[in-house]
Amino acid sequence: MSTKGKEKAVKTLNRSSRKALIAAVSVICALLVIIIAFLASKNSIYYSMARAKAEKNQFSAAAELIENAGGEKAEALAEYITLRTEINSEYPTLLAQLDSEKTALWGETAEKLSNQAELIGNTLAAQAMDISQSLATVNSCIAEYESMRSDILSMMDVFAEINRLHAKGSDGKNTAFTVSEERELLAGWERQNEALARFAASIPNGENLYLLNYLIKEVQGECADISAAIDAVIASGYSETDLVRFSGEGHKSFPSITNDSNESVNVLEKEKYEQFMYKGICRALAESLGKYYLP
Repeated sequence: MSTKGKEKAVKTLNRSSRKALIAAVSVICALLVIIIAFLASKNSIYYSMARAKAEKNQFSAAAELIENAGGEKAEALAEYITLRTEINSEYPTLLAQLDSEKTALWGETAEKLSNQAELIGNTLAAQAMDISQSLATVNSCIAEYESMRSDILSMMDVFAEINRLHAKGSDGKNTAFTVSEERELLAGWERQNEALARFAASIPNGENLYLLNYLIKEVQGECADISAAIDAVIASGYSETDLVRFSGEGHKSFPSITNDSNESVNVLEKEKYEQFMYKGICRALAESLGKYYLP
């Protein structure tokens, strides 16, 4: 074959190869378009089915469906489903022991999801907002109580005050005091008790917390009794700054209370009383999440 013939044959072969390559690429592109369209359709179908189940609180079924979908919307929906599943599964445990770290993490997740209506839909975003607000109340109450705990224990010294003032020293005499010192102590205890009363009002169903409300009431009563006693000292002719003593013997006791665990607690045993009171507060806060529990 001549040189020109060979060149012509090579060109023809190259042309055929290019055509075959173009055809193959076209087929692959078409297949990719079909696959992408299929995946997009598959994601959309599974996402829609999962969201519908989640809106009906059918979270187990929703979790199975969303595993078959991908993309940003599917990830956000999966996060919402996981949140609801965790709250539901952990609720009975929270009643026994509230985990503030866990509720704080849930609160962050719920708040984020409440702002993602474009990903999970208006219905679930609104539910996430409600969960976020409930958890915010739980978490803020826990944080506030922890900041108040030392004041609460200090305030409970009011129950030992009458006995302290009637206690005899090494000289056989009752404890000396001034009215001004006692008024200062009373003012501090009353401020602490007012703060505790405000806290009690912020707790969901706080009116049902017997130990907490009993403590507030008893502190008010004891402050009133001590105030009346020192007013009587002033009425006897002493000044606010005179060093005085109560005369005679005196001892004040308080009734013991049986708590939910059938244990006896007394305001004079302030650490034990506070421990059981706090446990009741935590349970009440956990119970406020009960509306999200699906037995």
